[in-house]
Amino acid sequence: MMRVDDTARADMAFTADRTYYRFATDTSIEDGELAPLRIDLHELVDAATPRADETPLDAELQFRLFVNNRQTMTGTTEQALRRLVDLLADSAAEFTFLRGFLR
Repeated sequence: MMRVDDTARADMAFTADRTYYRFATDTSIEDGELAPLRIDLHELVDAATPRADETPLDAELQFRLFVNNRQTMTGTTEQALRRLVDLLADSAAEFTFLRGFLR
């Protein structure tokens, strides 16, 4: 889950069978379903995991990561979010919406 105040939000769920997403702004909502992504769960978690000396996200940008319905990460860094968004956007055109969360 990524969210910028009440302006934009992205919720995504990845299962072995399907990929689900909901992208919303203050003026629109897009729900979708895709075939499963060819990205390993560990790649997603690794991309989102902050590294030493990275820049924290701005306070208005919230990020949460859940694995098997359990929250595993709250917040991340600008660089980690970029890695995650790049990984997702490169895997499916629908995820280019996520680039709007990057500075």
